[in-house]
Amino acid sequence: MATVNASKYGYGYATSELGWMTARGASTANAVVNQPSSTNLRIIRVLYESGGKGSMWQVDRAWFAFNVTAYQTGYTLSDLKLYYKPTTSTVGHGGAGLKVAVVKSTAQGNANADLSTSDFNNFDDTVDYADNDGSIGCTWRDLSTLSSIDLNSTAISAITSTGYLKMCIMEYLYDYPDTAPTTNPTDVYAYCNFSTVPYLSFTATATGYGNDVIGVASSNISEVIAVSSADISEVIGV
Repeated sequence: MATVNASKYGYGYATSELGWMTARGASTANAVVNQPSSTNLRIIRVLYESGGKGSMWQVDRAWFAFNVTAYQTGYTLSDLKLYYKPTTSTVGHGGAGLKVAVVKSTAQGNANADLSTSDFNNFDDTVDYADNDGSIGCTWRDLSTLSSIDLNSTAISAITSTGYLKMCIMEYLYDYPDTAPTTNPTDVYAYCNFSTVPYLSFTATATGYGNDVIGVASSNISEVIAVSSADISEVIGV
């Protein structure tokens, strides 16, 4: 299996006392954090609370960017997964963890730029990089062990077409569908242990010529390619 660490990763959050849309639709984050090293950091959240002093909404999202140019061409990619290390501080929807959605990001340049506060709405939630169906497979776990989310063919296509995979990870029940929480209070969130940098794992099968060449199996074409021109006479003279 091939693995590629995130070259840029972090999170941002926006708060508002004016309403859900002001927080969820904010174009500018209150703050962002880049390449954190914390072993217990909250990176995804939806908060709603209302009381005598008014109401508060907060949305936190994570962004991970991967430079996968080494595998952009010459390989068929499969079994693509995102690996991360959660913590037991995660509080989600009814146990197991926080349901999340993994969508396309337009932040972080070519996986070489830090998040800025102006990146808070730099995502496309119409382009899914995972099933994003609320299942256990799309849940940020409330465990302290290495966990993973299966990524889909759209994520693979992003790698083969651009050489990069840039994702935004958002809360599934409220942030992803843009549905305001109504239960007071609502506070669900995911924590990450960045002692393990998030990484991709996948199978990369070299492509090359797909047929036999005068009895040489396609799987051995690399052996033919590796013959130097100085030795060609030896091949002819066999």
